[in-house]
Amino acid sequence: MKRILVFTLVAPPLSFATAFWVLLQLANWAGGSPSTFNLRQVALLPTVYLIGVIPALLAATYDFVMEEANVSYRAGLTATFAYAISYGPLVIAGPMEFTQGPAFWLFGLVGAVPAALCSWLATEQQQQPHLQTASA
Repeated sequence: MKRILVFTLVAPPLSFATAFWVLLQLANWAGGSPSTFNLRQVALLPTVYLIGVIPALLAATYDFVMEEANVSYRAGLTATFAYAISYGPLVIAGPMEFTQGPAFWLFGLVGAVPAALCSWLATEQQQQPHLQTASA
């Protein structure tokens, strides 16, 4: 249950921040365009949740399966899976103009970065034993 909550509550806004406040700003900077950073873009969050909750649940399911199988590097594999489900639908767009160029490959990071962080957050942390001191 914790995994589903983490992925559905954290992944969509983190995907938004990765797309609009990191990748878009880097693309603008690389292209010589002015920055489009604006905190008023937060108004897009309801739309972000509508679009992002299904991929987030898919990534959570994949992460759960990897945890049950006791797979090493689960966060990295979940990030790779999320990269594929973020990038995959755009490949279907085919030879459209916006899908050309090497920067288009970065679009998968919109899903990979939040999935890796959510996988890490959903991991059960082992409790360290408390040392008790003997009092005299």
